[in-house]
Amino acid sequence: MNGILNFLWEGSVCLLLLYAFYRILLAKLTFFNWNRVYLMLSVIIVLTIPLLSFQIDTSPEPNPVTGSLMYFFPDHIHQSPEIPSTKVPIGIQILFWIYFAGFTLSVLRLMIGLKHILGRIKSSENHNHQGHILLIQPDFKPSSFFHYIFLPEYLPGNKEQLLIISHEQLHSRFLHTIDCLVFQMFRCVFWFHPIIKLMENSLYEIHEYQVDSEMTKFHSKTDYSQLLVHLIWTGGGRLVNNFNQFQIKNRIMMMAQTKSTTKEKFKFLLTLPLMGLLIVIFSCEQQEQVSPAPPPPPMEVFDVVDKMPKPMGGLEAWSQYLASNLTYPSKAKEKGISGTVYLTFIVDTEGSIQRVELFRGVEASLDEEAIKVVENAPKWEPGTQSGRPVNVKMRLPIHFSLNSTAPGQHSTLIGNINGAESGALKVDANYADGVWSGVVRDAQGNVLPGATIVNGATSVGTVSDINGRFSIESSRSGDLHASLAGYKSVRLQ
Repeated sequence: MNGILNFLWEGSVCLLLLYAFYRILLAKLTFFNWNRVYLMLSVIIVLTIPLLSFQIDTSPEPNPVTGSLMYFFPDHIHQSPEIPSTKVPIGIQILFWIYFAGFTLSVLRLMIGLKHILGRIKSSENHNHQGHILLIQPDFKPSSFFHYIFLPEYLPGNKEQLLIISHEQLHSRFLHTIDCLVFQMFRCVFWFHPIIKLMENSLYEIHEYQVDSEMTKFHSKTDYSQLLVHLIWTGGGRLVNNFNQFQIKNRIMMMAQTKSTTKEKFKFLLTLPLMGLLIVIFSCEQQEQVSPAPPPPPMEVFDVVDKMPKPMGGLEAWSQYLASNLTYPSKAKEKGISGTVYLTFIVDTEGSIQRVELFRGVEASLDEEAIKVVENAPKWEPGTQSGRPVNVKMRLPIHFSLNSTAPGQHSTLIGNINGAESGALKVDANYADGVWSGVVRDAQGNVLPGATIVNGATSVGTVSDINGRFSIESSRSGDLHASLAGYKSVRLQ
């Protein structure tokens, strides 16, 4: 509702400015075709500019120096945002319904006028004349509607009537009826505007000036002027071009006026800055954007620390949590899909689990289930380095397997998290040139990525890659230990 009223307000101001420009600078010019185009374009502009919207970014360029020194508080998230009230004030509602009533009456009047004209066309005597249809009824006054010409009587060979017919044929050739129909629809939208009647008169006046200009090229101005005076009439409605619907004095004076010079056409160029002004006023909106907060400094994450994080209550409690919360997805169960999902996550300094990511997956539903359960897991005891809590990256394998216990039934074993450790790690390692290297496997011989290998003497460590391989600098007798959540740790011999 507010949008409609805003459209009408902006369109009304555009209409006022455009018509004022026409009356001040263009109305007295004899460039009738140009004036006609200007008035019809004004209709389009008035309907279009309020609908346009251009965003102008007026935000200042970010300062790379001061920007880096700014402190930003964390975003506050309101869990239950209130829905803003959409109640429209009673005054706005009254204005809207008054406008709507006027719009409806205007449309009805237009439809009734069209129906009346079509009825006159069907009920009249007709004659063909040079591609036009002459419609004859005694109560008609000379006027035209497209290629139909209305006349009170048919007088073949009558000089005065031939001038009238030639006049109306020119209206038809210039397609003035289309202008009339378009403007009447436009008038339905802005029926309330005080300028609309003046603009309508100016448009129809231009139509007559165009025809008068053509008629006086082939007929005497004196004879034609006398015909205008003789046939003064103001009826016929606004959907037809009738012969004398404007002040004859103005038309005769325009016929006698000296033609405008070519230089005066430059006045039409002034419409360009006028249109630009209207676009800036009504279609451009300033959008001051706040520079986004600089990204937080990268989190310092350790792979191996003095004291690794561990679940609250130990591995037994962790395994119990996973066994109680993991659900074997029905999609994977139906397809008989099983396997081990490898996840990585960070235990932060508060013990919260962050950034759960898929390291190596099996199938989408199994991967999603594993990630969901780990993301919702309770806090851990944070890891420490040199006595202070630090962020530590952890790797976790979750094994999904299907065991048939009865026809049509399946039980789900979550490998490495089923409430007990899944055996000791197997490490095949070799020593050469001060480097221990090898592969970490489980009891079944499957490679295990994400296993931690730590030198107990120096607290230096590494992690096995996706193929279970690792390498670490150490002496031959170094105190190396391999560990992975859910497995018994082993010492390299």
